[in-house]
Amino acid sequence: MEKASENRTLQQQLARLVSEISNPLFVALPTFLVIALVTAPDVAHAFLWWIIPILGISVAPFLFIWQGVRKGKLTDHHVSQREQRFVPLFFGLTCMLLSFACLYALHASPILVATVVAVIVACGISLIVTRYWKISLHLVGMAGAVTVFVLLFGPRWLALSPLVFLVGWARWQVRAHTVLQAIAGTCLAVFVTVATFHLFGIQL
Repeated sequence: MEKASENRTLQQQLARLVSEISNPLFVALPTFLVIALVTAPDVAHAFLWWIIPILGISVAPFLFIWQGVRKGKLTDHHVSQREQRFVPLFFGLTCMLLSFACLYALHASPILVATVVAVIVACGISLIVTRYWKISLHLVGMAGAVTVFVLLFGPRWLALSPLVFLVGWARWQVRAHTVLQAIAGTCLAVFVTVATFHLFGIQL
C-alpha cells in the first residue's frame, strides 16, 4: 500500500511538472523561434519575426493572467475554472490579431503568418466552445506545434507525437480535463493547422 501510494505521488508530481512546462503560452516560445529561424532571410529578421508573436501570443496573455491571479479574479495561472476563461481568451485573441497585423505589415514569411492565423482560428473556436465546455488548451497548443513541425519538416517529425499523449495524460492525471476534452483539443489543433496551411497555398 505504501509503495502504491508513493507511485501515485510520483505520477502526480510528474503530471504537474508536465502541465507546467506544456502551458501553451510556453510552447509558443520555441515553436515560433524555430519557424522564424527557418523561414527568415537572416537572423535579424528572424528575431523580429519571433518577438512579435511572442509578445502577442505568450507575454501579454501571461501577464494578463498573472495579474488576474494576483488580484484574485482568476483561481490559477492555468485558468482551470471554465467560467473564468472567456475574458483571458478574448484578451489573448485580441493580442494575437495585433501580432498578425504587425507580421503582415512587415511581410513576414507565409509559413509564420499561416501559423499565427492557425493559432487565432483555434483560439477563436476555443473561445466559443469554452462558454459551454472545457476544451483542453494545453492540447490545442502542443498538438498544433507538433502539426506545424510535421508540415514544415516532414513526416519524420511525427516522432514528436508522444508529447501530445504525454500532455494528455498529464492533464487527465491532475484532473484538469477528461480524455474527451483532451482529444477535442488535439483534433481541433490538427484540423485548423492543416486547413490553414492549405488555404494559404503552402506546399511543403
